[in-house]
Amino acid sequence: MPDRSTPPRPPARDVANSEVPDGIPTRPQGDVAVVVRLVWSDGGEEWRAARAIRWTRTHVMVAWREHDHDPRSERHTWLRAGDVARSVSWFVPPDRTPV
Repeated sequence: MPDRSTPPRPPARDVANSEVPDGIPTRPQGDVAVVVRLVWSDGGEEWRAARAIRWTRTHVMVAWREHDHDPRSERHTWLRAGDVARSVSWFVPPDRTPV
């Protein structure tokens, strides 16, 4: 009988810009859609969709899934508030051909 188990996933990368604040809130405070800047331990950097679930004046705990359809791939980390945004207007839009 063929093995139908899920193939092993590569180990999760560490978030290099993760920073835990002093005085962590003990309960979740919400579920706010955000865009976060992640700097990876291998030197890579990306912006990705996430959810803000706890926050202080200076930091935000965010959650995201490494694999959208796999709830077990959810990751959590604290980031400085400057690495978290509710919306962005500075992304460069794609070129559009005139009509």
